[in-house]
Amino acid sequence: MNDSPSLPSAALPHSPGRQRFDAVIIGSGLGGSTAAAYLAAAGQRVLLLERYSVLGGSSHVFRRQGKWEFDCGVHYIGDCGPSGPVPTLLRGLALDDRINWLPLDPAGHDTTLAPGLELRTPHGWDAYLANLVEAFPEDARGLRRFVSVVRSLGESCDRSLTPTSSAEFAKAMKRAGAAATFAMAPYISLLIACGLKPRTILALSVQCGAMASTPLTIPTIVMANYFADFVGGGAWFPQGGGQMLSAGFAEVITSHGGQIRTNTGVEKILIEGGKVTGVRLDGGERIDAAAVVSGADIMRTYTDLVGLEHLPATYRQRVKHWRMARPLINGFFGVELDLSTTPNTNYFAIPSWDDATSLLALRRMVGEVTSGKGHTDGIAWAREFAARQPMFLQSSSQRDPANRQAAPVGHSVIEAQTLAPYNPRLWGFDDHDIASGGYRRDKTYLEVKKIITDGMFQRMEQAYPGSTSRIRLAELGSPASQERFVGNTGGSAYGLECRPSQSGPFRPGVRTPIPGLFLAGTSTAWGPGTEGSMLSGQHAAGAVLGRDLATEVREGAVIADPTRLRAWGADFDPLNASRGLGPTSTPLTDPS
Repeated sequence: MNDSPSLPSAALPHSPGRQRFDAVIIGSGLGGSTAAAYLAAAGQRVLLLERYSVLGGSSHVFRRQGKWEFDCGVHYIGDCGPSGPVPTLLRGLALDDRINWLPLDPAGHDTTLAPGLELRTPHGWDAYLANLVEAFPEDARGLRRFVSVVRSLGESCDRSLTPTSSAEFAKAMKRAGAAATFAMAPYISLLIACGLKPRTILALSVQCGAMASTPLTIPTIVMANYFADFVGGGAWFPQGGGQMLSAGFAEVITSHGGQIRTNTGVEKILIEGGKVTGVRLDGGERIDAAAVVSGADIMRTYTDLVGLEHLPATYRQRVKHWRMARPLINGFFGVELDLSTTPNTNYFAIPSWDDATSLLALRRMVGEVTSGKGHTDGIAWAREFAARQPMFLQSSSQRDPANRQAAPVGHSVIEAQTLAPYNPRLWGFDDHDIASGGYRRDKTYLEVKKIITDGMFQRMEQAYPGSTSRIRLAELGSPASQERFVGNTGGSAYGLECRPSQSGPFRPGVRTPIPGLFLAGTSTAWGPGTEGSMLSGQHAAGAVLGRDLATEVREGAVIADPTRLRAWGADFDPLNASRGLGPTSTPLTDPS
C-alpha cells in the first residue's frame, strides 16, 4: 500500500465561495470523533460531519419515555486504570478529569452461565486459571496450556502503537515465543490443540461474540488481546454512560475552533488529479479540504464515497474480497427490578449443552443458528435461533447507579446482544428499501423479531431471575436497524470481519493509496471495539499531521489546551451536548 503524505494547508488551492477546512472527518463514531478532536487540538481547522442527529455512531445512547437510557455500543472497556490506553488517549485531549472510570467486579467482570455452570472471568491471570480449572477439572492440563498461550500472545502486543507494521508484528511474535505458532490461526485450533472437551470449548468461545466473531474464524491473537485487556487490565465503564466520550470529543473540537454538523450526509469524497480535494454533501454543497478522514463504513467509503475506479487495481481487488463482520442484534429492556445489589458483571448465557456433544455439533450450531445456513424460512430459523443461540447481557444502570437518566429508582435497564446473520430473506426485509424504514411493518419481520425477543427473555431469566415478569419496555434492533441508522454494510457494527486474512498486518491501516484520504474506525488494525476505534482515530490524526501522536501522548504530551475547555456543570447532559449541532432535521428515533 502506498502511504499518503501528511498534507499542509497550502497544498490545496481555495475556490472562492466555498467553505474550506484543513481536514473533513466523515462520521462521528469514536474513531472519527477522536481524529477530529486531536486534529482540532493540534490547531487544524476541522469539520466533523455526522449523517445522524446524535454524535457517536454505534456508541451513542438513546432515551425512551423520559425515564430510560440505553447504551448502544459502549458496554465495557478493558484496562482503564490510570496508565491504560484509553485514559492515556483522553489525557492527551485534557479530558482525563472529565471522564471517570467505574470498575466492574474484579472477581468476575464476565460470568458465563449454562446449566450447572457459573464461570466468572476475573481480573488477574492466576485467578482466571483457577476459576477455569474449578469449572472444568477434567480439562485442567489443557486449560493451563490455554492460559499460557493467550497470556504470552496478549502480553507480547502493544495495540496502542502500530499493529499494521509487519516489522513490529514480527517483534511481538518473537516476544511471544512458542505461543506465536497459534497467533494467526483460528481460535478453535488452539482450543482443540489443548485437548479441551466440547463443553469447555463452548464456554471459552462465547466471548468471541464480543468481537462479533466465532471461534471458527477469529484469529487467536485477537482473542489473546481481548483477554490481555480484560483479564490483564480489568473491566471498566465510563461514568455517565458511553455518550460521555462523544460529548468530550465534541467539547475539544468546538472549543479549539472546529465545527460539527449533524444531520449532514456526504454524497462523495472528491478526488482530482489523483488526490483528495474535499467532499460533496447530500444536496450538492461542496467543501474543500486537503485531507479527509473517513470514519464511515469502510466498504461504503471505497465503493460509494470514493469509487473503486480511483483505487489501484491491486487494492481494488483487495476491497472486493473483504468480508464484513457478522451483524449484532440488540435488545433493550426496562424492568421494574432493582439490580443494584447484584454482581456488577456481564453475562454470557448458554441455554443448554445440547450443541456441545461434539466438535461437529458445535460447528453445526454456528452454521445453522448463528449464520442461518440451510434456512430459507425466517420463522423456522428464528425459532431455532431463540432456542439455541448464546447471548450477552448487561445492565448499564447497574454499573453506574448514580446515572439517574438510565432508569427510575428501583428500576433497571438490561441490554441483550448476540450475533445474527445478515440475510434479508430470513428477516423479512428483502423486498424493502432499508433507508425508508418500510420493512418495520412487514409481517415476517415483526414475527421474527417477536420470536427472537422471546429468546432474549429466556436468557434474561438465566442472568437476572425474575426480570421477565417485570418488563416495562422492550425494543429490538435488527441488522436492518444498524444499516439504516449508522450506514454499516450488512448491519455490521464491527467493520471488517476478524479473520486471519483481515487481522494484524493484513488489516487496513489509517493511510490509503489515495493522497489525502485516511481511515478511522473498527475496520482498521486497531479495531474492532471501543478502544480500537479510538486508537485508530488518534493514529489517523497523527498521519494527517505527520506526527506520532500516540508516542507523544504516552510520553506525557497534552495536545489540547485545557484552558479552552468549557466547564461542565453538575447537570451536564452528554446526550444534549451531542445532538442538534449544525443544520437541523427531523431525527430518527425508532431503533427497530
